[in-house]
Amino acid sequence: MTDFSQTASAYQGRAVVQQAAGEALLDLLAVASHEDVLDLACGPGALTARLRELTRGRMAGCDAAPGMIDEARRRHGAAGIEFSVCDAAALPFAGDFDAIFCNSAFQWFRDPAAVLGGCRNALRPGGRMAMQAPAKAEFCPNFIRAVETLRDHAETRDVYARYQSPWLFLESAANYAQLFADAGFRVAASRMEAVANRCTPEKALEIFLSGAAMAYLSPACYAGGFAPEYPSLATDLIADSLRRQCGADGLIELIFQRVFVLAYRNSDSSLTGGLPL
Repeated sequence: MTDFSQTASAYQGRAVVQQAAGEALLDLLAVASHEDVLDLACGPGALTARLRELTRGRMAGCDAAPGMIDEARRRHGAAGIEFSVCDAAALPFAGDFDAIFCNSAFQWFRDPAAVLGGCRNALRPGGRMAMQAPAKAEFCPNFIRAVETLRDHAETRDVYARYQSPWLFLESAANYAQLFADAGFRVAASRMEAVANRCTPEKALEIFLSGAAMAYLSPACYAGGFAPEYPSLATDLIADSLRRQCGADGLIELIFQRVFVLAYRNSDSSLTGGLPL
């Protein structure tokens, strides 16, 4: 399994698209000032700290990567947030929270039914969960095109042929809504949207390294692993492809397919945060 600990210190500076999507997810969750909130897969805690500003209630953040939790504690340890290392598929909570926030992590969950079952159990009756994640097999056409150079290049094609995607990508908002419904949630909102981000190819590579690279450049995602020089060579090829995708202004328009879901634990719960879409 991919461990994000190795990228913890650099993640916040690179994860600009995840952060922007997280701000939209904050609006959807609409945390009230008294609520107890869990940030599931909180990473280095930047959005956990934003949530802390919105509520006087209990604020907790958990992540499977010890390095991410270490970084979160270093950055936000004085903010009154409970940070803990925790497997999303084995949450140790029961009726502890009014709301769960899950940003840019759902694609990494190998057993979404177990994760959502644990989330439902962690919520109080009437509690809600807001989730945002990249979606669709073509989650970012720019990155897909760049990674295809690994398939075509003589020095990388044999290794890349052994790549095994770790991700969960569904093709429609309805597919995601069904996952939540099957886990005992009432879905109030589920939508897909394409988000554009114009940036330099250097920034595009940083964005790639903040997330997608944790699969494409991780030996855990290749049958038999790979030689030590493979990540460097692959990164050079991907960077070159991103440069070639730039327009006349020297910028690349990154397109990300994203899904947003707002769901309530009980089918008879009222809409207390966010609006149906």
